[in-house]
Amino acid sequence: MNSRFLFLAFVPFALLGLASCRGGDHATQIRAIGGDPNRGKASLAEYGCSACHVISGVTGAVGRAGPPLTGIAERSYLAGVVPNTPDNMIAWIMNPQSINPRTAMPNLSVPEGVARDMVTYLYVAVR
Repeated sequence: MNSRFLFLAFVPFALLGLASCRGGDHATQIRAIGGDPNRGKASLAEYGCSACHVISGVTGAVGRAGPPLTGIAERSYLAGVVPNTPDNMIAWIMNPQSINPRTAMPNLSVPEGVARDMVTYLYVAVR
């Protein structure tokens, strides 16, 4: 069979798979990440993320030291160095220096469950 034909036949399925990584309904995304977006929103405020970031839906989140987190789920990289996946974002929130030792983001000792809630909020609720 012609390899070009195989490639062309495969492309639509590959694109569908990629779209499903970012798309889908909110309930499916929440289950995939495993956190609670309501707790995540509260935790983003509690841990002071709003001091450095603009975060849609979080009162007082108008900081300019870090990047705005609106649309973070659609970005390709986190901190410019690792692919943007929920697991990488959880690791970044828990210990940013383990990913980029020169980052200005402080290590706030965020536990994994709290980081998972934050990521669920950022991926699902902040568009």
